[in-house]
Amino acid sequence: MSIVRPKIFLDTGICINVANGIIDPAEWRRVQKWIASRYRYVISFITLKELLIKLARGSDAYFEQNKRPLRVLWSPANRSFLPYPAVLALRTALGMRSVARSDDSGMIEEQWAKTVLGNVLKAPNKAALKRGIKVRNQRGSMWTFDLDHFDTHENSPQMEHAQLLEGIRDGNIEMPKPNSWAAWILHQFGITPLTEDCEKLGLSLDAAFRFSVALSEMAKNRSYDFTAHASDWGDALQLYYLCDARMHLLTLDADFRNRTKGSVQGSRILLYSEFVRSIRSEVS
Repeated sequence: MSIVRPKIFLDTGICINVANGIIDPAEWRRVQKWIASRYRYVISFITLKELLIKLARGSDAYFEQNKRPLRVLWSPANRSFLPYPAVLALRTALGMRSVARSDDSGMIEEQWAKTVLGNVLKAPNKAALKRGIKVRNQRGSMWTFDLDHFDTHENSPQMEHAQLLEGIRDGNIEMPKPNSWAAWILHQFGITPLTEDCEKLGLSLDAAFRFSVALSEMAKNRSYDFTAHASDWGDALQLYYLCDARMHLLTLDADFRNRTKGSVQGSRILLYSEFVRSIRSEVS
């Protein structure tokens, strides 16, 4: 009888801090070994997106340097990829297996993410990636990816979220409630928000909802800088993955805990410092 392992994914900050040496390399090797022995390692679409955007906005002079966090993300063996967070939530909470984001690549999301990351790591610069990377074992075939277009496309939902928070601050939009918030997610996929589905989805996204409410409260403050907090939208989406009861988030950011207090999913938000201490205590 095989044991079903819990799943774990890395927040963006961990990949960056490992790449730039802030996290000690020897310590990280121990963490990777521990993860490999205890968890199924999965890659978050949001972490991948944020690192690709960082690469897109950097100059070609630092292209290889800016790829280092992506190499950290890729490096654990037996990796698998997660779809867009809301897609996983609808599949997991509501059993909507056919739900997916619209895309013209012809690939399922998880395969698309794997292909993108693999080819970005092969590319010497942004221009070469846009021109095309040779497809292995397919003579004459090229795989292209435009980092700048990806940045523009994936930045749109973030800007919409900022506008939503501004509407709450100005009193034009009501503070979110679990069912209406879940209905908003369903509407994005053209799905009629039935009450039962909204209740199920809202419960499965408890941590993400609490995080979103915390952001809404913060946005009421006139000094709240939407630009400075642009990454908050991605942080909220990371928590959608906790709809899977086996999923764990490994992060350096205590705000994930602070903004989700009281959530039953909070125990699966693993702070890196605590995670390292737990490894040391079990090894000793």
